Amino acid sequence: MKARGIYHSPLRVSQAAATRERIVEACVALMHRGADLTYASVAAQAEVQERTVYRHFPKKEDLQAALWDWIIQHLTHADLAARNEEQLVAAMRESFAGFDADAPLIQAMLHSPQGLDVRRRQQPMRHSMFEACIDSAVPGAPPPVRDRAAAVLQVLYSAASWDLLRSFWDIDATEAADVIELGIRSFLSGLRLHAHRQTTN
Repeated sequence: MKARGIYHSPLRVSQAAATRERIVEACVALMHRGADLTYASVAAQAEVQERTVYRHFPKKEDLQAALWDWIIQHLTHADLAARNEEQLVAAMRESFAGFDADAPLIQAMLHSPQGLDVRRRQQPMRHSMFEACIDSAVPGAPPPVRDRAAAVLQVLYSAASWDLLRSFWDIDATEAADVIELGIRSFLSGLRLHAHRQTTN
């Protein structure tokens, strides 16, 4: 007897995708207001039952990851894949433009505990990206220098730096990116010079 195949309803799949998007957009709306991302608050904002949110996002980390994916897709378009100076500067410029596109949301991500949780989940990828850029700029740098230099790059290329320049210097994303590009290039140039002097002495 031939086994019956599993029927996948295109309509049901489409409805599930729409519900998932509605839930993620509810997270965005809550972040705009600085509200907590609880299952109850997300369900209320999305106008769905709480169990529906759990069905699509069984763990809170899943919900946070979906929110971050939404921000990348709709705003920053950053993939954290830069592996050298030129790629890093290009990624930073694209990210800063995305930050300006929805400044209230990005500022809420910076200044709320749930926003910090979402951003912390991406730290391993950021760490890897900045270390790769240091390896490209200064091959063979000693581990302590490599780690500290990667940390400097993260300070420069960060939403916090964009926010500082926007809030205290009253400049837009393009000018902020110019400032940060100057910082990145000057820092890496100085680091290469320092490494050269160390090897020639």
